[in-house]
Amino acid sequence: MLSGLAGIALKTNKTKIRINFLRLQNGESKAGVFNYQKSNQGTVFEGIQHNLEYSQRSLTNLLVSGNHFFNNWEIEWKISPTFAKIKDPDVRFTRYEIRNGAYSISTESGFPERIWRNLDEENIAGILNVTRDFEIFGNKSKLMFGGASTYKQRTYSILNFAINIRNVELFGDPNEIFSPENLWPMGGSSGKGTTYEAPFIPNNPNQFDANNFNSAAFLSWELSPVKNLRAIVGLRGENFVQRYTGQDQLATNVLDNEVVIDQLDFFPTVNLIYNLAEKQNIRVSYAKTIARPSFKELSYAEIFDPITGRTFIGGLFRDADDFAGIEYWDGNLQTTDIQNYDIRWELFGQKAQTLSLGVFYKSFSKPIEIVPFVTLVGAFQPRNVGDGKVSGIELELRKNLDFLSTSMKNFTFSSNLTLTQSRIKLSNTEYASRLKNARTGQNIENYRDMAGQAPYIVNGGISYNGGENGFWNGLEAGIYYNVQGQTLEIVGIVDRPDIYSKPFHSLNINANKSFGKDKRMQIGLKIDNLLNAKKESVFVSYEAQDQYFTKLNQGTTFQVRFGYKFF
Repeated sequence: MLSGLAGIALKTNKTKIRINFLRLQNGESKAGVFNYQKSNQGTVFEGIQHNLEYSQRSLTNLLVSGNHFFNNWEIEWKISPTFAKIKDPDVRFTRYEIRNGAYSISTESGFPERIWRNLDEENIAGILNVTRDFEIFGNKSKLMFGGASTYKQRTYSILNFAINIRNVELFGDPNEIFSPENLWPMGGSSGKGTTYEAPFIPNNPNQFDANNFNSAAFLSWELSPVKNLRAIVGLRGENFVQRYTGQDQLATNVLDNEVVIDQLDFFPTVNLIYNLAEKQNIRVSYAKTIARPSFKELSYAEIFDPITGRTFIGGLFRDADDFAGIEYWDGNLQTTDIQNYDIRWELFGQKAQTLSLGVFYKSFSKPIEIVPFVTLVGAFQPRNVGDGKVSGIELELRKNLDFLSTSMKNFTFSSNLTLTQSRIKLSNTEYASRLKNARTGQNIENYRDMAGQAPYIVNGGISYNGGENGFWNGLEAGIYYNVQGQTLEIVGIVDRPDIYSKPFHSLNINANKSFGKDKRMQIGLKIDNLLNAKKESVFVSYEAQDQYFTKLNQGTTFQVRFGYKFF
């Protein structure tokens, strides 16, 4: 891991200029041997899988910004280019099927692969904000307007070589695959040996170039029309254009820098804050937002995960019709419009103590969710589904514990509780699919849960911010707990049931102690997953016992840190 930060700031009475440079880079090697089990479409086997991986990531950012002040005007501008790279050179995996103590590799187990992945992305963003302070209705007011533009370009490619093994006696060591005596043709026989096959030839769906350009303008006004009421109203307009260059596996669909999104949208926002008392507020807000498909989602890419054996299919791929004439996906991935409403009561106390209670409602038009790809087992695709709604309540508390005892004055309890109800109206396609594959006695409703929306989220923790004398001075520590309810992870379709992630009870401890001259030395301890909880996702089907989709026993992690500040 390597990181560097450099900056300079220049300031006069009316001008501030800042230049910051950031560089982050890390590389990680992984190796693992996995017990592997597979059961689908009549194929049932057990085996082992060997993986070798290396991944390198880098991020370079330059930020140049300025603020200029004159009379009651302020002009702020920023220009920031960012360059990101991800390289996965020569990821290798080999999976053996084991039957009666004998090792084999076949189409059922899947052939070994070597994978090279490369991602390069350029991002150039610029903004200009103008602010004017004045008085209206006898109160302070602020008018803001400006514009912004962002250009992103991504170049992405995956080259993968499948390794075909014919009539070679195997013993469970991946190195044997490339032993000289096992290479094609083995022993002079053209029917035996190890060979390479390149699935990306002649057409590579996992090589694409994509770019988008977002130009925006906004107007915002902050004012107090009556006593104790502060209002912030605004409107933002965005013209968003995304282009794509790439093709599918058969080269029947080829796009050459063609427009896949071209939209002009307007996003109003209203935020009203009424001061009930000196330390109490009522907030009422509304905002329209949008969720746009990513470069990967709006592509023909077929991205294979060698750990899970699952494949991500880009949203431009059509899914085939079945014999009943159901079109499961038309390859037309679209943006999602979101309407957000919120009402919140807030109470503020000393030492950053707060208590708030809020009610929220969100409306989604054509939300994007992950759905199984009907014609390819183990593949999943982002798709627009039926309109959705989410409503709920949220309680947030931050309270010092000195009310229990004066010895507890340095302890603070914080908690957040969210209860949510979500539902998606089934599209005609999804409803027909579920109806066709319903079990005996199963009643198919018009609504289901929304993917990614937990029915409840609980966060809580107790923190200690250090005593005044002795050992306790300079000590900061906390224990934190969070959990969320069973959540729809992947939407079921055809004969594939819904997949839910089960609650994961996370309990973590973090402590830091500063000591020495001017507190320049620091030692820290961090423990993650103290309960040794497991991350589990399961298939959920009508009157059937849940079956594992994924199960990860990640264990408990201990981390000790030491740091020294030179200045």
